[in-house]
Amino acid sequence: MTKQTQQAEPTGFNYRTQIVWIAFMACMTVFGLFFILTKPNPSHALGDLPLASSSALLGPDQAGVRDGFGPQRADLKDSWSTIVIHDSGFYFDDAEDIARRHMAGGLQDVGYHFVIGNGNGSLSDGQIFVSNRWDLQLAGAHVASRTGADPADADEINRVAVGICLVGNGEQSTFTPSQTQALANLVTSLQSRLDIEDGAVHLHSDLSDVRSPGRFFPAAKFEAHLAGTGN
Repeated sequence: MTKQTQQAEPTGFNYRTQIVWIAFMACMTVFGLFFILTKPNPSHALGDLPLASSSALLGPDQAGVRDGFGPQRADLKDSWSTIVIHDSGFYFDDAEDIARRHMAGGLQDVGYHFVIGNGNGSLSDGQIFVSNRWDLQLAGAHVASRTGADPADADEINRVAVGICLVGNGEQSTFTPSQTQALANLVTSLQSRLDIEDGAVHLHSDLSDVRSPGRFFPAAKFEAHLAGTGN
């Protein structure tokens, strides 16, 4: 009788151990499925628009909708002559939030053609959001009119200016290295494809009474990069 009891205990113990492990693995499986199903997908922002990381920007000859440059059209070089760089004004931000603010202000969509994330939102650090404006080759709505100037002057710039927005507030903090690298890659690739000279790449503050992209934007280093002397 004693022997039987002693032999039965390990069997019961092993059985209980197996039950515990099975329950644990089931919980982990459910948690994993929940994480996958609920993880934010930035490609669904503003209607499943295409995205590209900076590493996907391979050059103008390989540019297309899915690597972040939009339609292959022969007349692109006649459509765009300027690039304007902005900041979004908020450190915790993304393309979807910017679109909501722009639409609340009367626009039908986000006013920029590209938005570069900093990791504090649905866009990962350095990830490029391609807006509907670029895919459909629509005029931008990102350059503000100077105080006292004719609003038509800003409208004229917006018709030919590619708008690129860095998520963040350049008056309060620096942008991430991934953001500035993605910006450099994007700008130089667009320049090559659209025949845009370095002198036609502007900060928003160059054209309007604003501070965007802010005092912490590395303007000198960026200009050196465009001139081919940057690291």
